[in-house]
Formats: sequence, C-alpha cells, structure tokens
Amino acid sequence: MNAVNFSRVEAQVLAARNEAPKQQLPLRRGHFGRVRMSRDDVNRYIATAKSVLNTALEKSREDRQVSNVKYRSWKQLGRSHAGFKRLTKIDDNGRDVQYRLQGTVQASFHDLMGVLYADSTAQVIERRKFLSDDSLDAQTLCVLKERSKENMEEHISIRWEAINLSNNSPIYQRDMCYLEFTGVTTDVDGRSVGFMIKQALDHVNCMSLKDSHGLARLELTEIMLLERSKDSTSRVDITLDGVLRRPTKVPAWLINSYLGTTATCLSKLPLVVQERLLARLPMLSTWQFVPPSSRKKCHVCATRFGILAMKFNCRSCGDVACKSCIVTRTVGETTKFCTKCILRVSTEDAGAAAAATLAACPSECSSASFTTSTSSTGSCSHRDSEVPALTSTTTTTTSSSQSERRAVTDSRMRMNTKVLENVKDCRCYGSLDEEVDETLDTKHMLRLDARDFLPVLGDQSGGQSSRQKPRSAGAVEDSIAHQRYLIQEMLSQASNCHQQRTRV
Repeated sequence: MNAVNFSRVEAQVLAARNEAPKQQLPLRRGHFGRVRMSRDDVNRYIATAKSVLNTALEKSREDRQVSNVKYRSWKQLGRSHAGFKRLTKIDDNGRDVQYRLQGTVQASFHDLMGVLYADSTAQVIERRKFLSDDSLDAQTLCVLKERSKENMEEHISIRWEAINLSNNSPIYQRDMCYLEFTGVTTDVDGRSVGFMIKQALDHVNCMSLKDSHGLARLELTEIMLLERSKDSTSRVDITLDGVLRRPTKVPAWLINSYLGTTATCLSKLPLVVQERLLARLPMLSTWQFVPPSSRKKCHVCATRFGILAMKFNCRSCGDVACKSCIVTRTVGETTKFCTKCILRVSTEDAGAAAAATLAACPSECSSASFTTSTSSTGSCSHRDSEVPALTSTTTTTTSSSQSERRAVTDSRMRMNTKVLENVKDCRCYGSLDEEVDETLDTKHMLRLDARDFLPVLGDQSGGQSSRQKPRSAGAVEDSIAHQRYLIQEMLSQASNCHQQRTRV
C-alpha cells in the first residue's frame, strides 16, 4: 500500500477539518468588556511606553553614528519595494527573532504622522491596511492618554488586533494585545522623530481567542521611527524594528514574506498621502464638467486631440485632459485627476511642510536675516485664491557657509507656479485658449467668435493691455442655453416649412 506524503501546511489544514467550527470575525463591539484601571496602573503603562521609546531612540542614535555597520547582512529588496532593505536574525538568547526594515519615501513628515495616528477602531483597521495590508479586526480596550493642543500626534492606548500573516492559508491568523504609543519627540541631537510603538502585554480583559476563534496570540515588540532625510526635506527615512518572542509556530519564510509585504505597503505611503490631500479638494459633479467636444487641446500639455484620441475630465477642476495627463486615485471611489491638480496639491503641501519646518526650528532660522520680494512675472494664483502666492527669498548672511546653506533651503522652497493656472478659468466654458470656429446666425442669432468667449483685452487708457476677469460659468451656461433655444426654433420652423411644401 502506497503512503501519501503531506506537507506540514496540508496536514494542519486536514487536522483543522476535524475540529469544531470556529466563530467568525469581526468581534462584536465591546467584546472584551469595560476595562477598569487605577491611576497607578495608568502611570505604570505610560512609564513603560516612554521607557521603550527612550531605548529605541538610543539605539537609533548609535546606529546613525556607526552608519549601520553591524547590520552587514542587509538584504536589498526589489524595485517594487522602492529601495527598502530588510534584516532578520536570531536573538542572543537563541529563541527570539529580531527583524529590521529600512527605507526612504517621498512624502512630508507631518502627513506621514497623520497616517500613523489613529484614535478609533476604524482608523486602526485603515492604518493596518496601509502599513501591512493584513488586518482582520481591531478594538480599542482603553485610552490612557489622548492627544492635546500641545502635542496633536501623541496617543497612548491598549488595543487588540487580529491579522492574517498569509493570505494563502487561514492557519496563520494571529491576534495580539499590545500597548500602543504614537507621537513626535526630539532626540538628544535636536532632531524631530516620529514614532509608533507596539509593546505586547497580558491584560486580564484581553483573554485568548484560541479556542473560540482559532487565533494564536503573538508576543512582539515593534517600533517604527520616522526621521526627516538629510538629503531632502521632502523625504522621510522609515525604520521598523521588531522582536518576535517564541516564534515556534511562525516559520522563517513567513516572517520574510511579512517584511516584503510591509515594505511594499510602506513604499506606497506617498500615494496614500496624495489621496488624502486630493480628498480635501472640492469634487465637481458630472454636469459641471467641461464638455469634451469643446476642447481641441489637452489643458495640461496643450497636445491637440486626434480623431480617435480619448478625452478625460478631471474630477477636481472639470477640464479635459489627454490619457497621458490623467492619473487614477482612490478618493472614496476610483477617481480621475489631471496632473495639474496633482502638482498643485503636492506643491501646496510641500510649501506647508517647509513652513512647518522653519517654525519648528526657530533657532536655526534666527541666525540669518531674510528679505522677501514678490515675483513680477508669472501667474501664481491658486484655487479661488485661497492660498497666497509663494514668494522667492533672498538671504543676507555674514558667513559664507551660512549663505550657502540658506541658498539651498531657499531653492527648495521656491516653486515654479507658472504651470498652476487659476482653476476658475478652467471651470468657465468660455475661457478657451484655442481657435473657435465662427458661426453665422440668421436674423435672430448673433455672430459668435473667439471674442465672445475670451475676456476682453483691457484698459486702453492705461497704455497696457491686460485680461479682465472672465465671465462666470453661469453666464456662459445661460448664453449656451439661449443659443440652443434659437437653434431649436430655427429647426422647428424649417421642419414646418418643409411639411407645407410637401403637402402642396
């Protein structure tokens, strides 16, 4: 008789079939009951969280001084992970597994901290989806410290979370009860460091769900640190350190797979930040879009549309763009935006981040005197003129090294806003920077040409010609509706005349 050889995974799946059916996730609200805690317990948990943070900052400073020399066995991940690298090794005790993930992303420090901050269960699940894409369920057992006006990112709480380490098999579903500490602090070198700490703990209210739901408990300590990159103020260095205790039921390949998935998600954080910025823009309805037939050129790259060219409307400005100038982002639903709106929100966010950096470092900014001057050429207007135009700065310092440093900072803050045209002009159907075919009307219709749609060239008395503000969208729509009415009347009269002639 031939023996059948099963792998360990197949054997576990077959053994699970004989077990009693497990309850399904998500858990009902308040499954773990109300957590009662004394003031001493709260202070003890807060002290534990701050102790873990201080240890992580000291370790990060040591690694920065020696340039990660002791991590010689880094494994560089592929292009899909945007240059992230990982490291796994057995701890000195021979039981625990240490893992480390490091990389750089193109996003502002403030926006990334907004992604890490979560004070509700829905935000915890959404954050886990952004960081690892393996969330099953989550609950907040107790909030130890809420954020305040002094520190808007600081939050300390006790939470439970269920994750699926492998999408191919349900046997690797795990849960964890941990103390979470997020916020922004300053290290001994004066650098701003964002952090998110997860410290596993045993709490009487957070009982094991192994028998009821088949979730084995994970015991880990995971620390994520965010620091502004030295090369660019718009780039952030991300370091993820973790220790998995007693990982007998978590194979090594699963840990490497988890790190690869996490690296992929972290490399996509700039898209998450960009989608959150786009969500702040007002979205237009379909009837507010510029008719594709009224555009002969892409409003971004000015490329003429061919006969078979595809035209797309931007959901934010409503104008028509070609396929090369349209990107798809998830803002509630799959939505199309033109690259001009993408560039606008990115540059506005970069300007806000630069201003926040200067405000956070007043000592560095006070060493030099600034003289601001506005640019005399170029359009620097934004949507509805809500954001003022950025001005170029000229630095005057006594030291040559300080002037070079200020020149680099000034060049980073200067933005080319000539491509950022007023979105009001894009909304108006009449603001066409292209040729308009002339149309001859009969007795009732007027002669239409480009001068009826474009703004009137201005002020002859002043000696200089300048465009006045274009007509509003409502006025243009009324004019179009009136012309349509006249055309319908003409067609109706022509039809009646034709019928009378056929009768005769």
